[in-house]
Amino acid sequence: MTARHLDEPGLVLVGRARELATLRECLAATVEGRCRLALIGGEAGIGKTALASALAQEARAQGVLVLAGYCYDLTETPPYGPWIEVLSQAPLPEHPALPPLGDAAERATNQAALFAHVREFFTAIAQEQPLMLLLEDLHWADPGSLGLLRFLARSTAALPLLIVVTYRADELTHRHPLFALFPLLVRETGAIRLDLHRLELDHVRELVTARYRLSRNDEDRLVGYLVDRAEGNPLYIGELLRTLEEERLLQPEGDAWTLGDLSQARVPLLLRQVIEAR
Repeated sequence: MTARHLDEPGLVLVGRARELATLRECLAATVEGRCRLALIGGEAGIGKTALASALAQEARAQGVLVLAGYCYDLTETPPYGPWIEVLSQAPLPEHPALPPLGDAAERATNQAALFAHVREFFTAIAQEQPLMLLLEDLHWADPGSLGLLRFLARSTAALPLLIVVTYRADELTHRHPLFALFPLLVRETGAIRLDLHRLELDHVRELVTARYRLSRNDEDRLVGYLVDRAEGNPLYIGELLRTLEEERLLQPEGDAWTLGDLSQARVPLLLRQVIEAR
């Protein structure tokens, strides 16, 4: 039996039943031919990407084309960076008259023309196949990328298009352009906002029992350890479990798992950095 990690496919997504149900409603509307916009917020490591990825997997199973674009630290993300990534994955051979955003940006005489060109591109694709656009970490997006998001969301209501945005809520101040954009998106497009919170004790136990077959005593010890140190953050839980497995304090034995002396466990580097930053 080999160790499994939280980022491997097939693991249980816990504590997000309500949010996933809401996203499934958005997906159903898209498959039926309507545009939907979902905004998923929360602190770093709270499970935004895991939730969006679960939806993307279901979307693909229903014949939806999923395209993803990512923002990075503002010093690394170029103008329209996430949109360039999205369009670079699109099925361009079927649409030779619609160039990727980078080329379009060079030829567009103004932003309105550029945005209209991109809308034409997505319209051509969505008329053939329902489309899901996943835009990750938009708290690092440039103003142009946010403007394009607003334009597309409010001008493609009749398209089978689902736009899913993730962002770190703790990165947004009242002066952040994305913060200012939220009420406009809700009013103009009916955008759905989902704020992810930390996992409760029962959810942590559900995650543990889904991954490990432990004695009740070991299960209680492990759940208590994770709740105490990770404070319900899924990323921190994953780091703690990886460390325990690497140090053989949590290891397979036959068809079950055993848990060693947790007082001997080291604190993962990521958690040490978080603690020191407080």
